[in-house]
Amino acid sequence: MAAPVMAVIAMAHPVQAQARPQGFHIPAQPLSAALLEFSRQSHELVVAAGALTADKRSHDVSGRFENEVAIRELLRGTGLLAVRNAGGGYRVTAGAPRADATPVPGAGEETPGIVVTGAQRRDQQILKVPASIAAHDKASMDRQGVRSLDDLVRLTPGLSNIATSSYGGETISIRGINSNTGASTTGIYIDNTPIQTRNYLGVVNNNYPLIFDLDRVEVLRGPQGTLFGSGSEGGAVRFVTPTPSLDRTRIYGRADVSFTQGGDPSGELGVALDTPLVQDRIGLRVSAWGRHTGGYIDRVSPTTGALLASNTNSENDMAFRAEMRIVASDRLTITPSVFYQNTRRDDIDLFWPSAGTYKSTYGMAQPDHDRFVLPVLNIDYDAGPFTVKSVTSYYDRRGERVEDYAPLSVSALTGGAMTYVPGVDFHERSNTITRQKNWSEELRLTSRDAGNARFTWVVGFFFQNSTQRYDQAEVDNIDTLIPALFPGWTTETFYGRGQLPGNVSFLEGLTYETQERAVFGDASYRITNRLKASVGLRVAHNHFSFVDNQDGPFVGTEALHYSGEQSETPVTPRFNLSYQAGAAQVYATAAKGYRIGGANPQVPTTCAGDLATLGLTAVPSTYKSDSLWSYELGAKGKLLGGKLSMAGSLFWVDWNGIQANVPLPSCGFGYNANLGKAASRGFDFQLDAKPIHGLTLSAAFGYTKATYRTDVFGAVPDGSDSAVLLARKGDDLGTPNWQSSFSGEYARDIAQNTSAYFYGAWQYSSAYHRTGSEGVNGYNPYTYRGAALNSVNLRAGVRHGSWDISAYVSNMLNSRAYTYYYRAQADQGDGGRAMTMRPRTIGLTATFRN
Repeated sequence: MAAPVMAVIAMAHPVQAQARPQGFHIPAQPLSAALLEFSRQSHELVVAAGALTADKRSHDVSGRFENEVAIRELLRGTGLLAVRNAGGGYRVTAGAPRADATPVPGAGEETPGIVVTGAQRRDQQILKVPASIAAHDKASMDRQGVRSLDDLVRLTPGLSNIATSSYGGETISIRGINSNTGASTTGIYIDNTPIQTRNYLGVVNNNYPLIFDLDRVEVLRGPQGTLFGSGSEGGAVRFVTPTPSLDRTRIYGRADVSFTQGGDPSGELGVALDTPLVQDRIGLRVSAWGRHTGGYIDRVSPTTGALLASNTNSENDMAFRAEMRIVASDRLTITPSVFYQNTRRDDIDLFWPSAGTYKSTYGMAQPDHDRFVLPVLNIDYDAGPFTVKSVTSYYDRRGERVEDYAPLSVSALTGGAMTYVPGVDFHERSNTITRQKNWSEELRLTSRDAGNARFTWVVGFFFQNSTQRYDQAEVDNIDTLIPALFPGWTTETFYGRGQLPGNVSFLEGLTYETQERAVFGDASYRITNRLKASVGLRVAHNHFSFVDNQDGPFVGTEALHYSGEQSETPVTPRFNLSYQAGAAQVYATAAKGYRIGGANPQVPTTCAGDLATLGLTAVPSTYKSDSLWSYELGAKGKLLGGKLSMAGSLFWVDWNGIQANVPLPSCGFGYNANLGKAASRGFDFQLDAKPIHGLTLSAAFGYTKATYRTDVFGAVPDGSDSAVLLARKGDDLGTPNWQSSFSGEYARDIAQNTSAYFYGAWQYSSAYHRTGSEGVNGYNPYTYRGAALNSVNLRAGVRHGSWDISAYVSNMLNSRAYTYYYRAQADQGDGGRAMTMRPRTIGLTATFRN
């Protein structure tokens, strides 16, 4: 009897095959059922003999892929091929394709590759993009337990986040292009909306999206100034959200409970619903997610060591997102969305090593609360030979923070001899509010790429108005401290005037405003079928202004008011040449990046001595933009029939006029200046292998050496014949040289529609230098060396249909290396404060996808 034939028909009427990537979600299941689901989601006819698919299982296919790539991944490891028939649709076969059928490109290759959009502003498979990109999709982030930016950094060589402040603020950088002041060196995007923040003396940092309802995260290494603009000097990180489905209801859910050694338990729960409201016309995706992270730091008395509060640094996070996709016509699609995120932390993750590991001697809790809302309107129009995309967005952020300044003030007033005064109940509370409001509009025209088009292009216009406000009030009982330290003195005699109403000793209101207007374009031409050249250019006009008001006895005898502004017209070109040979590609890129300059608020009269040491009577009113040229050689591709994929690049970056902070250590202030030149050179390499069925191995490692190329001196002070050294040739820029991540997963079927798996990963980041070397202004022997970091994570679980249940261990080695350390240079005692990775945590995760 002839084997039965299974005909899988998705639609009753013919549909033209779509070459563009689209969303798929097909869980691992019997192959016949998976092909039926592929047919329904792709609107393609699929025909296969029942004898071929019997007793075979598919792989999970989740993400955005071209149809050919998705069906190839379904068939991976089955020994079957998919071929496209001349009349349309696919036939699954074990033999050679018929003469009238077109083999699916790359048939027999194993890895489909994540589709990314950032690097060239069009959907492309990652292995076909001539640029260095790391991309993490939702499935891989779930498997690796990625919940935050810190987790992403450990998985991505070349990406660093260095803690810059006691409340956990971080500076993110790519390829060593790192700075803790001025405009951001790394672009941070939610889809197409920039959200990065201007840093103010290391105390204002970005608010990154928490990782739940995301399609993927893209890390674009190297300057992206041509297509992304200011702030993407070293690269960009894009948090890409899912697109609503128009034809099927889908649910994604995740629940987690965990227990941290020495701390309180944690838990999270989130669900995303994706459903069509009008079939093939209107789709809606709604997600809600919440997480409680238990604390593990105890607050104790600085004098007796008695416990005041346990596990104080707990955190509560929540996020909500809604997006509607409206297909108004065959050509017009309108997609409004809103993203809301709210984080509340009860206390900072900081402890005092002198009091014991995870013990804090601060006199008060230091909570912070940060939230943002991001409404966006996307409009897409298919004009035939090209598409038009408009992205209008408004980013509204508000952050509130409390810090205990008492130890800093006591140390400053006693020359570092102590951080608290026995018998004196002194307290100083700093209340800070940060507001950020960004309006942006991008209009982009993109030529259609049929896959073999000889000439393709992207042109666009970008507009952004950004306002950032920083308000700080320091409230204290300084009237108690001054006479205790200096008998016979009062606040009025010591500072020249008394406190402001409400016991305020320092008050500041600082407003930054930035406007950017830019036109950009990128064109690619296929010189031959394999050789392609691309040229891009962005011309922008930027205007920056600020107003700063300061008052209180800490400022001096009078209130201060300052303002300043600056305008520039930067031009950022990009050149790329790539050669594609089958599944392999080599490329070369030269690109320019920049970030906007700014203006300095003046500092109080108490800084006069520090300024005199630098040969100044006042801080410079403005500082210029800095810029760089990046040169990159790269290769990527697949080997051994797709069982091995690799991507690597070599880079050299010349960075000029670096914006950096010049500290004024005696008064605790500082200013920004352009400090000479630097170079960053190194490589990154990614390798993924599937040597046997069920086993996946990954290795990613990179080397970055970013150093100053010149000595930079301040002005010569009066009465001196030498100037202060501000930067030394050969000093590091404050990022690790080596980063690596190695992981492996083994999965095996244990029953019908059920598989078990084990995953393990080790991440490493080498030691680095936090400040300039000895003899450089701002050198601090206590904080100079940053520690190397090691992290081992394990996960084991079972997948059954749409369910994935797993147990895991994070920071299995219970590493306590400091991720941040602060101790005043004048500190004569042991007043250091530190942060580490979260202690060893075990947990259980349940994930559902249909």
